[in-house]
Formats: sequence, C-alpha cells, structure tokens
Amino acid sequence: MTRDEFMKELAYLLQDIQDEDKDDAVQYYTDYFEEAGPDKEAEVIQELGSPERIAAMIRADIAGHLEEGGEFTEQGYQDERFRDPGYAMAKRLDLPEEQESGGQGNYGRGQDFDREHGFNQEQSFNHGPGETYTGGNGTSQTPPPRTSRVIKLILWAVLIIVAFPVFLGVGGGLLGLAAGILGILAAILVTLGATTFAVLLGGIVMLPYGVFHMFSHPLDGLMASGTGLILLGAGALCLALSVLFYGRFVPFVIRSIVNGLSRLLHRGR
Repeated sequence: MTRDEFMKELAYLLQDIQDEDKDDAVQYYTDYFEEAGPDKEAEVIQELGSPERIAAMIRADIAGHLEEGGEFTEQGYQDERFRDPGYAMAKRLDLPEEQESGGQGNYGRGQDFDREHGFNQEQSFNHGPGETYTGGNGTSQTPPPRTSRVIKLILWAVLIIVAFPVFLGVGGGLLGLAAGILGILAAILVTLGATTFAVLLGGIVMLPYGVFHMFSHPLDGLMASGTGLILLGAGALCLALSVLFYGRFVPFVIRSIVNGLSRLLHRGR
C-alpha cells in the first residue's frame, strides 16, 4: 500500500464524522508522512498499521475512550482494541523534531495536536441502525427512524386489502349502471323497430278492411277505416323516430364507445 492509497482509504473511513475532525485527522497524518519523508514511507505505513485501525483510534479519541484501554510501552502506545498484525504505535524518536523534544512518544505529540485542533471534544458517535449522538452536556438524541422498504410494502398491501371492497363496490356499481344503460338502449332498439312495424302493418290491414265493410255495415266500416288511418299516422311517426334513432343516435353511441376505448388503450403511447 502506498501513501496515497493509505490516505485515500483513511479519508473514506472517516467520511461519517464531522468534517472539521476529519480534515484535522487527514492533515495530521499527511504531515506525519511528509515529516518522515518519501524514503521512510513504507516504514511509516508498517508502523501505523491499517487505515481501519487508525480510523478506529480517531473515533475512540473523539469519543474520549482512547485512554481507557491503552498503555505506553517500549514500542510506543499500545491498545489491544486496535491491535492488528505487526501492530506497533508509531515512534517518532528518529525524527529530528522528536529527538529535540526529549523522546516523547508519537502519541503524546498526537494528543497535543488533537487538543489544539479540537479532537478531544466530549462527543460520541455511533453510526448505523439506531444511531445516537451524545453531546458535551451528556444528553443523547436519537434521530427519527428510517422507514424501510419492507414496511412501506406491507402498508401498501394493507391499504389495498382494506380499500379493495370499496373499489369493488364502486366499480361494480358503475359496471351495473353501464350494463343497465346498454340494456335500455338495446330494448329501445328492438321495441321501436317492432312497434313501428306492428303499427304500420295494423294500419295497412285496418284501412282496407274498414272500406270493405263500410258498404254492409257503415258504422263498423267507418270505425275500422278511422282506426286504420290512426294506425298509419302513428306508424309514420314511429318510422320517423326509427330513422332518427337508427340513423343518428345508434351510430353516435357506437362512435363514442369506440373513441373512448381507443383513447383508453392508446393513452400511454
């Protein structure tokens, strides 16, 4: 692992802490690499360990728990919680700055740097499900829970199940109304045609019958002839209505139904 890869991974692991703390930590270890020099880059990476370990130490330092499990040894500051293969906290006694300061370990200087840049804030972070934030006053606040996709799907399913009978009743009522209207139109279609034919046929039959009986039974023949004329007039009126109904209204209804279905089927195109 190179220096750039180490710093990139460390910055990625610290992306969920405060930006100020993240920038200070990244800048601190960047300066650490620069002070060590390019020729000691591999040694520094070996001394620091993995970026995950450094990120865990920074989080513990921010939460104020770094000093709870660690101790100073001949190899520097060590903490079993952050131990990884080949772990040893970086000693900077080989650097001129540290030699002049009397051999204080890297962690002492790191603590001074952290205090100068606000790393020792009395804050703790716990990111993840049920995350909490504890401020300097010791109070804990829990952010609003996030609604999961499964819960949303369950709620939608319950809503559909509850509303289905209502939609079914309304839809059934509308379908029944439409079927009733179509039934009435079909009845009118058949009845008007049959009535027109029957009335015209009755008028045509009654008129000659009345004229023929007028000579033998004048009153009966006259009444039959009058009835025939009335039936012919009513038949003519029914014929006119039939022409309007079959020639205008029925084609209008058919066109409306076809256009409505066409718009419904081609709406998404």
